[in-house]
Amino acid sequence: MPVKVKFRADRAGIARMLRQEWMYRELERRADRVIVRARVTAPVRSYEYRSRIGRERVESARTATVRVVARADHSLILEQGSRPHIIEPRRKQALAWPGVAHPVKRVHHPGTPAMHILRNALIAGAGD
Repeated sequence: MPVKVKFRADRAGIARMLRQEWMYRELERRADRVIVRARVTAPVRSYEYRSRIGRERVESARTATVRVVARADHSLILEQGSRPHIIEPRRKQALAWPGVAHPVKRVHHPGTPAMHILRNALIAGAGD
Protein backbone atom coordinates (compact mmCIF):
# COMPACT_ATOMS: atom_id res chain seq x y z
CA MET A 1 0.00 0.00 0.00
CA PRO A 2 1.53 3.35 -1.07
CA VAL A 3 2.28 5.88 1.61
CA LYS A 4 1.85 9.59 0.96
CA VAL A 5 4.23 11.95 2.66
CA LYS A 6 3.99 15.71 2.60
CA PHE A 7 7.13 17.74 3.13
CA ARG A 8 7.13 21.45 3.65
CA ALA A 9 10.57 23.05 3.76
CA ASP A 10 11.15 25.74 6.34
CA ARG A 11 12.71 28.20 3.90
CA ALA A 12 13.41 30.80 6.58
CA GLY A 13 15.13 28.16 8.71
CA ILE A 14 17.22 26.97 5.79
CA ALA A 15 18.19 30.57 4.98
CA ARG A 16 19.23 31.14 8.62
CA MET A 17 21.28 27.94 8.59
CA LEU A 18 23.05 28.95 5.37
CA ARG A 19 24.15 32.25 6.93
CA GLN A 20 25.60 30.72 10.10
CA GLU A 21 29.27 31.30 10.94
CA TRP A 22 30.04 27.56 10.80
CA MET A 23 28.79 27.49 7.20
CA TYR A 24 31.19 30.30 6.23
CA ARG A 25 34.05 28.51 7.99
CA GLU A 26 33.32 25.29 6.09
CA LEU A 27 33.18 27.14 2.76
CA GLU A 28 36.42 28.96 3.59
CA ARG A 29 38.09 25.63 4.45
CA ARG A 30 37.06 24.25 1.07
CA ALA A 31 38.11 27.45 -0.71
CA ASP A 32 41.54 27.21 0.93
CA ARG A 33 42.02 23.75 -0.62
CA VAL A 34 41.15 25.17 -4.05
CA ILE A 35 43.61 28.04 -3.48
CA VAL A 36 46.43 25.63 -2.63
CA ARG A 37 45.76 23.62 -5.80
CA ALA A 38 45.64 26.79 -7.91
CA ARG A 39 48.92 28.11 -6.49
CA VAL A 40 50.66 24.79 -7.09
CA THR A 41 49.56 24.63 -10.73
CA ALA A 42 50.05 28.34 -11.53
CA PRO A 43 53.11 29.21 -13.63
CA VAL A 44 56.24 29.76 -11.56
CA ARG A 45 57.22 32.80 -13.64
CA SER A 46 54.03 34.53 -12.57
CA TYR A 47 54.75 34.94 -8.86
CA GLU A 48 52.41 37.94 -8.67
CA TYR A 49 49.51 35.85 -9.96
CA ARG A 50 50.22 33.00 -7.54
CA SER A 51 50.57 35.28 -4.56
CA ARG A 52 47.36 37.18 -5.32
CA ILE A 53 45.04 34.17 -5.39
CA GLY A 54 42.80 34.37 -2.35
CA ARG A 55 39.27 34.15 -1.07
CA GLU A 56 36.60 36.62 -0.15
CA ARG A 57 33.48 36.24 1.91
CA VAL A 58 30.33 37.54 0.25
CA GLU A 59 27.68 38.71 2.69
CA SER A 60 24.22 37.91 1.39
CA ALA A 61 20.75 37.89 2.88
CA ARG A 62 19.99 34.45 1.40
CA THR A 63 23.08 32.28 1.55
CA ALA A 64 26.70 32.00 2.63
CA THR A 65 29.10 32.50 -0.27
CA VAL A 66 32.89 32.39 -0.43
CA ARG A 67 34.65 33.20 -3.72
CA VAL A 68 38.11 32.17 -4.83
CA VAL A 69 39.60 35.15 -6.66
CA ALA A 70 42.83 36.05 -8.46
CA ARG A 71 43.57 39.75 -8.11
CA ALA A 72 46.65 40.15 -10.32
CA ASP A 73 46.17 42.46 -13.30
CA HIS A 74 46.86 39.67 -15.78
CA SER A 75 44.68 37.02 -14.09
CA LEU A 76 42.01 37.04 -16.77
CA ILE A 77 44.60 36.53 -19.52
CA LEU A 78 46.11 33.52 -17.72
CA GLU A 79 42.70 32.02 -17.02
CA GLN A 80 40.98 32.64 -20.38
CA GLY A 81 43.87 33.33 -22.75
CA SER A 82 44.13 36.10 -25.34
CA ARG A 83 43.75 36.32 -29.08
CA PRO A 84 46.62 37.32 -31.39
CA HIS A 85 47.10 41.08 -31.28
CA ILE A 86 49.49 43.89 -32.17
CA ILE A 87 51.47 45.63 -29.43
CA GLU A 88 52.50 49.23 -30.11
CA PRO A 89 54.28 51.74 -27.86
CA ARG A 90 52.08 54.07 -25.82
CA ARG A 91 54.47 56.72 -24.53
CA LYS A 92 57.64 56.20 -26.56
CA GLN A 93 58.35 55.85 -30.27
CA ALA A 94 59.53 52.23 -30.16
CA LEU A 95 59.48 49.05 -28.08
CA ALA A 96 62.65 47.54 -26.65
CA TRP A 97 63.45 44.79 -24.16
CA PRO A 98 66.52 42.78 -23.18
CA GLY A 99 67.54 40.36 -25.92
CA VAL A 100 66.09 42.23 -28.90
CA ALA A 101 68.63 43.40 -31.50
CA HIS A 102 67.07 46.84 -31.97
CA PRO A 103 63.95 48.77 -30.97
CA VAL A 104 60.82 47.97 -32.99
CA LYS A 105 57.69 49.99 -33.85
CA ARG A 106 55.27 47.11 -33.24
CA VAL A 107 55.13 43.46 -32.23
CA HIS A 108 52.70 40.85 -33.55
CA HIS A 109 51.85 38.91 -30.38
CA PRO A 110 50.66 35.37 -31.19
CA GLY A 111 48.20 35.30 -28.31
CA THR A 112 48.26 33.37 -25.07
CA PRO A 113 46.64 29.97 -24.61
CA ALA A 114 44.12 29.70 -21.77
CA MET A 115 45.49 27.91 -18.71
CA HIS A 116 42.21 27.57 -16.73
CA ILE A 117 44.12 27.50 -13.44
CA LEU A 118 41.23 28.41 -11.14
CA ARG A 119 38.70 26.31 -13.04
CA ASN A 120 40.89 23.21 -12.90
CA ALA A 121 41.65 23.74 -9.20
CA LEU A 122 37.94 24.04 -8.46
CA ILE A 123 37.14 20.87 -10.41
CA ALA A 124 39.93 18.98 -8.65
CA GLY A 125 38.76 20.30 -5.28
CA ALA A 126 35.20 19.13 -5.91
CA GLY A 127 36.30 15.53 -5.49
CA ASP A 128 37.68 16.11 -1.99
